[in-house]
Amino acid sequence: MSVLVAPHATVPTDANGTSVAQPEFGPSAFIGPTLVTPTESATVAPEPVVEPMPEPGTAAFLDAISTIELTFSRDRRAAKRTFRSALELATDADWDVLNYMVEVFTLYPREAALRRLRARWAAGDDLERERLVRLVPDTDPFLHSHADHDLAQILEARAKANPDTTAADEFAKLHVQLLAAEMPRQSIRMWRNPLPRLTLPASRAVDASRLRPEQIRARVGARGKRRPAEAEPFEVTDYVTESLFVDTEVETQAKLRQRMAELIARGVRFTRAEPGWTPRRPGERAPLPTEISEAIWDHQYCAFVADQHDLDRAEAGAPVKSHEHSLQWAERRSGLGSRSDRRDSSMFQGNGLDDFRTAMNPVAGWRCVSCFVERAATDQRPLHTRDAVLRSDDGLCDYCRSDNRTGLPALEAGFELSDLATAYCTYFAEHYPDAASALIAEVRRRAPEWLIRVVDGFLATHPDLPGAPTLTDIDDEPAPTQSTPRRGARVLPPGQRAGRCEGCTQYLPVHDDGFCTQCRVYLGLYVPAAGDTIAA
Repeated sequence: MSVLVAPHATVPTDANGTSVAQPEFGPSAFIGPTLVTPTESATVAPEPVVEPMPEPGTAAFLDAISTIELTFSRDRRAAKRTFRSALELATDADWDVLNYMVEVFTLYPREAALRRLRARWAAGDDLERERLVRLVPDTDPFLHSHADHDLAQILEARAKANPDTTAADEFAKLHVQLLAAEMPRQSIRMWRNPLPRLTLPASRAVDASRLRPEQIRARVGARGKRRPAEAEPFEVTDYVTESLFVDTEVETQAKLRQRMAELIARGVRFTRAEPGWTPRRPGERAPLPTEISEAIWDHQYCAFVADQHDLDRAEAGAPVKSHEHSLQWAERRSGLGSRSDRRDSSMFQGNGLDDFRTAMNPVAGWRCVSCFVERAATDQRPLHTRDAVLRSDDGLCDYCRSDNRTGLPALEAGFELSDLATAYCTYFAEHYPDAASALIAEVRRRAPEWLIRVVDGFLATHPDLPGAPTLTDIDDEPAPTQSTPRRGARVLPPGQRAGRCEGCTQYLPVHDDGFCTQCRVYLGLYVPAAGDTIAA
């Protein structure tokens, strides 16, 4: 029975006064508003089906990542919303792989990072390999900075030499040293005998006074007021103007070398040998030579001064020209000059490199089967997501795919990489028979070992291709010549190294004092021991 009750109304008539027949009222014959019955008004919408949350684990985490990858091609916002829930499924081993990927892509270029990930893949188990295959990105994440590459190598070497520290600890330690070097000197009486008002223990009376409401309001009001700056002492002004960031060791070393040259000219001989180095624990590496250590420090110090110069200009509202300009200012300010630049000097009249060939990156992977251009790294994957459907590589670039050009046929599920390579070779042989051998040979020259075997097997089964090598051509190839082994490097006696003599300026084996043997004899620096025999 409907709850809608029709109101009482008069019978309508037409213009002549004749009554107009009306349809009989009934629930089934009612035309107008929809009837609302008690059963319909009590209808409750079905509850949405809540999918159960999968149990945390590596398999669930990798499946969630694959689902996000499929969703990302259709709805990026939905994929980003589900990424946090996918991370909650990751185990400690998954997080270790993710952290390691971030570390290697930050410290090294993409090629070097992939080599380290490939080594971890080779040393891991099946589950570890599955993680790396599913999680390693196809393109460069651009986490590595070429400007900090040398510093990262130095910090990594220090972290390896000290097992108790990491690269992050070494980075923090280096910055603490640089900042502490520019702090004003403090009197020994200050830190050996601090003022009593700085070390007196707090009392209840002091706490009660400081926590009174009027004291708290006074402190809060004082924070918002601009206090007048005190007059800067002239010692600080002179130091900032003349000595800030200036390396006084450069002048000291120059005076020392001048004094030693004067003593040598007067006939003074320096015969004391420098003390050797003894490892303190097994496996400890020897320290770097003095010249290299000083060059590294000068380089890092100039970079620090350049950063401080950029910071000062930014705080003053002045624009920063370039990092190279800041480095040049730091070299002039610190007095180090060219000593801070560790880049290799260019050869006279150029460096002998082919700039055009060096600027070209080598082609990677299979070319587009339609326009023959190099494809993007995302198109080189064996599996693709096309219209939210997972299929094998179609062999096309994004432009040819947008033009709906014909590509490779879809392979069956569970195919191998050798099947995909055979599909490429077959497609070239069927659609481009005259150029198929050249296209396949171009891929073979830059292919890994497993792909070379697949290509050779395809060419052996298709000898009718124009330009394909025959068995006679292979037999007539000359045998590879045995290369002459390269002569090993010259072994220098203890106390000598390869370098440039400071006396004759020639590249010869030099001693620890920077002179070669002939210059040492000529200057009188060589003094034979008591047990040495001198030929007449």
